[in-house]
Amino acid sequence: MHGDYRQRIGRPAGMNLRTPSQLSLTMRARASPKREETGWTPVNDPEGFYSSGIPDLDRLIGGGFRRGSEALLSADETVGLEDLDLVLFPIFLNFLYQSRGIIAVLPARDAPHGFRARLTQYATRRRFDTRVRVIDYVGEDRGLSYVVNLAKDGAPISRERAMQLMVNAEKQVQGGRRRPFIEYTAFEVFDTLMGSETALKMTYYGIKRVRNVGNLGIGVLRPGLGLASGVRSAADMEFALHRDEVGLIIRGVRPSFPSFVVTQDGAKGPPHVSFVPRPN
Repeated sequence: MHGDYRQRIGRPAGMNLRTPSQLSLTMRARASPKREETGWTPVNDPEGFYSSGIPDLDRLIGGGFRRGSEALLSADETVGLEDLDLVLFPIFLNFLYQSRGIIAVLPARDAPHGFRARLTQYATRRRFDTRVRVIDYVGEDRGLSYVVNLAKDGAPISRERAMQLMVNAEKQVQGGRRRPFIEYTAFEVFDTLMGSETALKMTYYGIKRVRNVGNLGIGVLRPGLGLASGVRSAADMEFALHRDEVGLIIRGVRPSFPSFVVTQDGAKGPPHVSFVPRPN
């Protein structure tokens, strides 16, 4: 607040069913680096912090996200999923490539299978499926190993069953070494399905838990939500996002920093990004 896909091809002993051209292709495939080793190079975490995976952002906020903190992205109506991906994917990948996990409550515009398809452009499906769990409250993408369905036939499942599923999800993203993980929350989901008062109480307890266990909380706040002021007062950091004719703009609210344009890193390519001062 996430199985393992392996394929082995067998053959009877003493039989070689591969042509020379197939053997050549196999050898080249074996010599090629694994995608998960080249999709992202982790940025080291300073002592007591988690790197954002964006060096420019780390410098602006004093080294990264303090362990056990809640960071808030206040995104207005001009900001789309692709804009959120620009900022969030480096954060997510920097966790995943250090064998840490993610529990995600996605925005209403997103879906578990779409989120997986976009993020696995830069990480293997195996890495995603073993370290990411998407929490679903409406019965979407049922039966997928990385989706935790807390609704069935349009109605919430029992509280006891939901608690059991959430405990299992946390164990899966933590792994055997009980590593910290990201708790990613689109607050519009709680506000819409549970009402502002209940959603704010859940958020309060969630942020307290993030601090106690040393996870990283990442929240997305959209305009018009009833819990907005309460979430803002509880968060440790807040960044304002909007899109204009220049591009995606990020501005620091807490800590304060001026507006920057979020752009793809020209040297490293996506999903790496850089912050460029916004032209006047």
